[in-house]
Amino acid sequence: MKVIKRSNKMAKSRPEGGWEIRVFHRKAIGKRNPRYLLKCGCCNEQLEIVYGGGSLEINGVMGSVEDWREILLPLLKVHARRAKIQKHRSAIVPQDTNNRRIRQSRVASGRRRGTAG
Repeated sequence: MKVIKRSNKMAKSRPEGGWEIRVFHRKAIGKRNPRYLLKCGCCNEQLEIVYGGGSLEINGVMGSVEDWREILLPLLKVHARRAKIQKHRSAIVPQDTNNRRIRQSRVASGRRRGTAG
């Protein structure tokens, strides 16, 4: 599993607003499972995720990986799907700097309108 690496500076802002979550990782040692400790970007509130052995414990709530996937993935896909749709729409319809659609003339033969030829 790839370990997430981030700068853990306090009060680092994100482009979309809010604070960047600080991420700390502990490797598995002996019988201790590996864990991620996620801390708020502006204070010391935290969330502990312990994983390993086909189970996942999030802040003391134990469940299988499949159970957590069923609960959490729909929450994450909603935003990703909206962003993907918005990105797709902006690629299809050209926009000027003020996000207004630009009208394009559709000419099948490639000639300009109103010219003989």
